[in-house]
Amino acid sequence: MPDETGRPARQGFDGGCIRYNAASISRHAIMIDRLRLYRAGIWALTAPLPRARRVSLRHRLRAELDNRRVLAADILVLSRAKSGRTWLRAMLSRLYQKRHGLPEQQLLEYDNFHAQNAAIPVVAMTHGHYLEKLAAHSRHGSALKAMPVIFLLRDPRDVAVSEYFQSTRRASAYKRELYQVEDSGTMFEFVMQSPLGLPAICDYLNHWHRELAGWDRVYRLFYEALRAEPEAEMMKLLSFLGQDFSAEEIADAVEFTSFEALKRKERDNFFKNSRLKARNVEDPDSYKVRRGKVGGYRDYFSDSEVDRIDRYVEERLLPDLAEHFRQSND
Repeated sequence: MPDETGRPARQGFDGGCIRYNAASISRHAIMIDRLRLYRAGIWALTAPLPRARRVSLRHRLRAELDNRRVLAADILVLSRAKSGRTWLRAMLSRLYQKRHGLPEQQLLEYDNFHAQNAAIPVVAMTHGHYLEKLAAHSRHGSALKAMPVIFLLRDPRDVAVSEYFQSTRRASAYKRELYQVEDSGTMFEFVMQSPLGLPAICDYLNHWHRELAGWDRVYRLFYEALRAEPEAEMMKLLSFLGQDFSAEEIADAVEFTSFEALKRKERDNFFKNSRLKARNVEDPDSYKVRRGKVGGYRDYFSDSEVDRIDRYVEERLLPDLAEHFRQSND
C-alpha cells in the first residue's frame, strides 16, 4: 500500500511497512550513491584549513552523512571500533549470500545487499561518534530509539590493544589526525592515555549501556560470548531480528568466517574491500583480523602493567559491565 506521500511503503526485512517522508528518501538516495565521493571531498576541501578548524569541520560533515544513513536503515549495529564488527559483518554477509544467491566475495555495506534483494535489510553499522545528538533530537530521536539495535560490546582492555595496532599499522594519516592519535607513544601509554585508549573506551561503554536501557528494541551482543559459542549466539541474535536462518546456514556462516579463514581471505584480498585487506601481508599486526583472542591484552604487558590496567577498568567501568568482563576473562 502507498504511504501518505503516494510512494509505495518499503517492505522491511521483517515484512513490516517502513514509512519515510518522500523528500528525505530522495535526499538520502543521493547521499548513499555519492557517499565515498563525499567523504573524499570532505577530506580534500578541508585540507587547506588550519588543523583545529579542519578537524572540527570534518567531524561535523561526517556526522551529517552518517546520521542520514542511520535514520533510513532497518537495523542499527552500534559498537566501539575493534569490537568484532567486521566479523559480525562477514557472518551476516555469508548468511544473506547463501540465502539469496549473491556473490560470496561481497561484504554487506549498508544497502548494497538490499539493492539486489529487497528481502535483505538495510544495516547501518556505526561507532556512534555522532549518535548522541541524534538520539536527543526532538523529532529524530524517537524514530532512532524505536529501531532494532545490536549493541556489540567487547572487553575494553582487548579493544585498546587492537586500537593501538589499528592506529600504528593500518590507519591513514587522515584518520590519525581526526582521532588525535598521530603521536601514539608506547603501547602502554596508548592504552592508558590515548584518546582511543581505556578512558574513552570505558566511558563509551558506560554511556551507551545506560542510554540504551531506555530504547525500545536493543540486543546486547558480547564479543566474548560470540567467540565462545558463535553458532548459539548468532541463533539468538537472528531470532531477535526475526530472521529464520537454520542451524545449518548459521554453521556454514561460522565456518566460512572463522578467524583463520578470514585471515586467509584478507591476505588474498578475497573480498576486494579495504575493510578486509592487509596493509602488509608480511606483518600479521597490520591485518584487520589479527588474533581475536579473549584476554589477549595480557600478552603485551608486564605483570605490573596488567595489574594497573585491570585496576583502572575495574574502577572506571559500571559495576555490572566490569563484573561481566571479569568473569569472561577468568
